[in-house]
Amino acid sequence: MFDLMVLALAAAAIFGGFYYWARRQGLVATEEGQPEGRISLVTEVVAYIGVILLLSGGVAAVGQQWNHFSAWGHVAALAGAAAFLFLIGFILRRVREPAIQRLVSVLWLLSVACVAGAAGYLVHGVIPPPAGPDGGATALSVGLAASLYAAALWLARRSAPQDLALFAGLIILICGIVAVVASGHTDAAVLADALALWGFGLAWAWLGWRRYVEPMWLTVPLGAVLALVAPSIALHPYGWMYATGILTAAAAMAISVPLRNTVFLGLGAVAMFGYVTGVVMTYFRSSLGAPAALSITGALVIGVAAVTARLMRATRRAKPGGSGAEEPGQAPRPTAENPSRHDLPKAS
Repeated sequence: MFDLMVLALAAAAIFGGFYYWARRQGLVATEEGQPEGRISLVTEVVAYIGVILLLSGGVAAVGQQWNHFSAWGHVAALAGAAAFLFLIGFILRRVREPAIQRLVSVLWLLSVACVAGAAGYLVHGVIPPPAGPDGGATALSVGLAASLYAAALWLARRSAPQDLALFAGLIILICGIVAVVASGHTDAAVLADALALWGFGLAWAWLGWRRYVEPMWLTVPLGAVLALVAPSIALHPYGWMYATGILTAAAAMAISVPLRNTVFLGLGAVAMFGYVTGVVMTYFRSSLGAPAALSITGALVIGVAAVTARLMRATRRAKPGGSGAEEPGQAPRPTAENPSRHDLPKAS
C-alpha cells in the first residue's frame, strides 16, 4: 500500500509538473466559455464515489461466483462489463458538463481494461495454442485487443485516460510480439524488450511533442519515463545497456535547459544517479571493495548534484536583453537572441 502511495505521488509530481509547464508555455488550451451553474467539486467527488460503489458492488457480486464460471463465462463477464461501461460513457458524452466528460473518459478507460481481460481469458483459457497456454500469445492478444479498442476510443475523444490506455496497450503489444518472436531465447528476448520499449518511449515522446498524440502534457512525460527506464530491463545480461541509460538521462537533462523544464531535469538526474551507481557497484566493487565503490559513487553523485544545480540555475536565469527575472506565473519573454518558443508547438 505504501509503495502505491509513493508511486501515485511521484506520478502526480511528474505529470502535474509537466502540465504546469505546458500551461505556462501556452501549449495547453485553457477552457473558455465555462457554462454557468457548473457542477461543484463536492458534487463531482460524490458522483465518483457513487460510481466506485456501483462498480465495487458489481465486482463483488461477480467475484462470489467467479470460480464457478466456465472459461466462456469469464470471457462473457468481462466482455459484458466492457460493453456496459462503454454504453454508459456513450450516453453521457452528450452532456457538455466538464465533470461528466471526465467521468466518461474514466469509464472508457475501465472499458479498455475489461476488453484486455476478456482477450486474455479467451486466448489463455478458451482457445489456447496447440502447444498449450502460452504467455507470449496471451500478451500479444491482450495487447492487440487493447491497442485497437483504445485507439478507436482515443480517436473519438482525445483525453488523458484514453491516451494512457493506448500507451499501456501498445506496451503490452510490443512485449507480446517480442515474446512470440524470441520464444525460447531468454537473453535475446530481454534485450529485444529493452531496446523496443526504449525506442517506443522516444517515439511516443516525439509524437506527443509534435501534437500527433494528445494531450501532449501526458504523452511526452510518459514516453520520456519509459525511455529512461527501459534500458534497466537488460542491464544484467548486457552491461553495455548502462551506456544507453546514461546517454538517455544526459539527453533529458540537456533538453531541460532550452525548454526551461524542471521535470525533464529531475527525471534525467534521477535516472543518471541510478545508472551511474549501478555501473560503479557492478564493475568496480570487486576490484576496489565495497567502501571504495561507495566512495566513488558518492563523488559521482556530488558531481551529478553540482551539474543539476547549475542546470536549474540556467533554467531560472532571466533571458538576455530582458529587464530581469520573469514574474511568477508568467511565461519567459522571447528575445531576438533567444526565441524561447520558436520550436514549441502551438496549442490547438
